[in-house]
Amino acid sequence: MNITKSTLGALAFNGRETTYFDDTLKGFGVRVGKTSASYIVMYRNAYGKQKKMTIAKTTQITPSQARDEAKRILALVVQGKDPASDKIEKRKEITVSDLARMFLADRKPRVKLNTYQRYCQSVEYQINPALGDRYVKELKRSDVQQFYNEMIEGKFMHRNYKRQAEHKYVSGANIVRKTLHAMFEFAIVGEIVAVNPCDRLQTLSTPKRTAFIDEKGYVKLGECLAFCADKTATDMTRLLALTGCRKGEIASLKWTYIDWDKQIFHFPDTKTGAQDRPFGSGAKRFMEKLKEEKQPPSADEYVFGKPQKMALVAFFEKHIKAAVGQAEFCPHALRHSFATMAAETGYSDNIIAGMLGHSINSITHRYTHLSLKPVIQAANIVSEKIAELMGI
Repeated sequence: MNITKSTLGALAFNGRETTYFDDTLKGFGVRVGKTSASYIVMYRNAYGKQKKMTIAKTTQITPSQARDEAKRILALVVQGKDPASDKIEKRKEITVSDLARMFLADRKPRVKLNTYQRYCQSVEYQINPALGDRYVKELKRSDVQQFYNEMIEGKFMHRNYKRQAEHKYVSGANIVRKTLHAMFEFAIVGEIVAVNPCDRLQTLSTPKRTAFIDEKGYVKLGECLAFCADKTATDMTRLLALTGCRKGEIASLKWTYIDWDKQIFHFPDTKTGAQDRPFGSGAKRFMEKLKEEKQPPSADEYVFGKPQKMALVAFFEKHIKAAVGQAEFCPHALRHSFATMAAETGYSDNIIAGMLGHSINSITHRYTHLSLKPVIQAANIVSEKIAELMGI
């Protein structure tokens, strides 16, 4: 029989699965089952073993299209290839989502919790939806470049990466790109792939944070906080302003981390590892007041309860940005503001770095060892000045 649309319509299930072969193209046929019919092609590979390969269901493509596909497959057989085995092997290849799962399992015990959570978010919200079904070995640089370009325009971007007018989603897209790059570096080490398709992409630079407040801004901030009902968020904001700490450091602050006599935070974990961070007398007085109000039953209690960094970000969105008149103002901007206040007061970069917990990469700094005494004295003056402006 010659497999055409008309002959195809005449084929029916006769109680058992039956294959009808085409008279004009050897190996090409139709397999008719109880619930459906499919085009197939049969051949012998280079070792003489008979193979059968399904092309598609008869409802998906026409007989003419199936015949052309059968010819293509048989041409590969003539070249010594085994299309059926290749198809099976391809199914065994790992996809991007498989690689992501292996990567996250490998990284979990190796990186900080925040880094691991950022990896998980990038995989869940951007990488898997866009590339999860793609085979790792087939992913090209052009595919990743297209994915990156789409993210910049907002596609695949989760609500946490909120659009900012002048630079769109560049910051979020760069975070995801770095995660994908790390995944493929892991794949190279594991000899899964030979090259990283994330290398040499055309990318945009993440815009630097420039938001900060001056003395008038601190006054406005203090006035705003005086009328906010969320006491936890207002107290966290005040302590951020008085210390210049990162929001994660204040959100996870425990009473046991505070050395009252030496005026030092003993942070067991920060962005750069464990660190001793001086704080000023203005911050000390404010924390003493908090302790008196809260009467913590244990020194191991969190100062502000269970850490909720995103709640503080939402608080800034709702109240603080409008109060200080800056759409880009965020909790981290208080760290910039603290450093700016210290610089305007006349303190050196070394002193400011000591107050913020920064390292200074210079030859001179390697030969000098900064005492905490001048850093604490500077923190006293800066924190008292900010406390006065904010009415704390």
